[in-house]
Amino acid sequence: MKKLNCITLLFVATLLGCYQQPKETITTPLYQMYSDAWKFHAGEGVDSLWQNPDYNDAAWQTVSDLKLLKDQNVALKNGFGRYRKTVQLNEKLQTALYEQGGITLHLAKFASAEEVYFNGQLVGKTGNFPPDYTGYNDGERSYFVREETIRPDSDNVIAIKFFDGWSAGGFLVSGTAEPFSLSSASTPDKVGLTIAVADSDYIFLSPEPVKVSARIENKNAWAVEGILTVKLTTDTYDSLTTYTLPLTIKGKTTCSDNLKAFNSLPFTPGFYRYEVSFARKDSTVVYGKKSLVIGVDPEKINSPIDAQTDFKEFWDNNLQELAKVKPEYKLTLQPEYSKSDYNIYLVEMRSFGNELIRGYYAQPKKEGKHPIIVEYMGYGSLPYPPNQTWDGFAYFILSIRGQALNLPYHHYEPNWITSGLDHKDNYYYRGAFMDVIRALDFVSSRPEIAADKIGVRGGSQGGALSFVAASLDKRVKAAAPNIPFLSDYRDYFNIAPWPKSDFDAYMQAHPEVKWDDIYTLLSYFDIKNLAQWISCPLIMGFGVQDNVCPPHINFAAYNQVTSEKHWVAGAEYGHSTGAAYYDEVMQFLKDALK
Repeated sequence: MKKLNCITLLFVATLLGCYQQPKETITTPLYQMYSDAWKFHAGEGVDSLWQNPDYNDAAWQTVSDLKLLKDQNVALKNGFGRYRKTVQLNEKLQTALYEQGGITLHLAKFASAEEVYFNGQLVGKTGNFPPDYTGYNDGERSYFVREETIRPDSDNVIAIKFFDGWSAGGFLVSGTAEPFSLSSASTPDKVGLTIAVADSDYIFLSPEPVKVSARIENKNAWAVEGILTVKLTTDTYDSLTTYTLPLTIKGKTTCSDNLKAFNSLPFTPGFYRYEVSFARKDSTVVYGKKSLVIGVDPEKINSPIDAQTDFKEFWDNNLQELAKVKPEYKLTLQPEYSKSDYNIYLVEMRSFGNELIRGYYAQPKKEGKHPIIVEYMGYGSLPYPPNQTWDGFAYFILSIRGQALNLPYHHYEPNWITSGLDHKDNYYYRGAFMDVIRALDFVSSRPEIAADKIGVRGGSQGGALSFVAASLDKRVKAAAPNIPFLSDYRDYFNIAPWPKSDFDAYMQAHPEVKWDDIYTLLSYFDIKNLAQWISCPLIMGFGVQDNVCPPHINFAAYNQVTSEKHWVAGAEYGHSTGAAYYDEVMQFLKDALK
């Protein structure tokens, strides 16, 4: 196996713009706090006027930033919501504004992707909105607002549009802490640190050398001094090396590129974390901090199959048991979704253990036999209807037992993933995996469906279930999983905090249980072990920065697939893959199911 022998970190001491300059005068930032009241409106806001200062928001409801939206019985629309707030600057903040050339806007913890406008001007954003969603982010936000954007002695309007497909989103701070404030700008607010990766998808394939570079921009009028620190670890946080470089950066200049080369490192296939920071020598002030993950030869990652000797027998028996259950399909038209090119039906059917499960079926209004895409949903996702505009496919979106459309009838333990861990026959995903096959039974029974043209897709849990469908049922002719879950548990639990945290809680409540017992049970439900049975073409998408279903576990399953396959990396994406992957998947499915 060929290894990359070294990494070149392009940060050299002769950085452009790095010269000795007078030090700053350090002052304590001045903060101005405001009431908790905001105007709120659900939805994306298709017009471009809502963020403008003179927009009339009198009809918007008033909400508090001290409570979660869901605790105020406020719902989003298609995952979107918008805030507006009018603020004034006090005299001290006005004075600081002129001295510092701007102010800093603080949102504290916020979810999950947003754009922030000040008097109609975009002053900052975190993440991207769908269809190019880059993943969940609930960190604290601070944005520098330039002097020319601000009305010092008049009303100023802050407008925020955000997306959160998982929960109510928006301000996450609750209790007595004030999540929103304005402050005088301090030196760190005007120092920007960015990291660049030479390979556009952040995946380096031998013999390509790994190259990462940094750029520090100092927008202050004075020079800043600090230590640039780069820490390199494996994706399991094992330290490899640390590099430090003292820098002085002239005011209004940029130190661009070029870190001093690390010593040669024996890179093996896998994923690696970079932590890059620029801070004062005493570390009391951090000017900037960034982290990222890159991959090296991921198709050579070695995560061996650990299936038990009765693994195949176990799943053959489950399929036989499922076949004994009469599905008793019931279809109910959903008129509100059926106004375009499909009739949308709520489907109810019996699955493994005679469990009643549900899904949405999009039956084309066009005559003839049609290919179909069966979609499996993410863990805990809320129900949503299928595509309603004709694109050449029929659709079925399954809600597995206890989730989505079945949530009102939920009878499992609070966390599905730890429900039934006492025995593999009782484990939640035994029945859930059979629900996946029952969905294929349903679509194959429909006279308008070409049963030899079935594709599957899904993200996260849905990505894992797509692997399951293609592994256990040859009726699947094409599979398009992305950011797949439920894989390579021993490594998974050393990389990501969740779902390990749920298992930790289970172990605390059941001290008699041993971790080896848990891992043995989970091996029956590990898509890494199932993937060896896939024979159809497959495309997998993953987010290189994903720490929910990290790319290591995605490739643990992918690398066991022996059929035609390829992958698509989202370089800057977390638990998401973005619009480009979606477009490629649709073309892949059209080609595979034509």
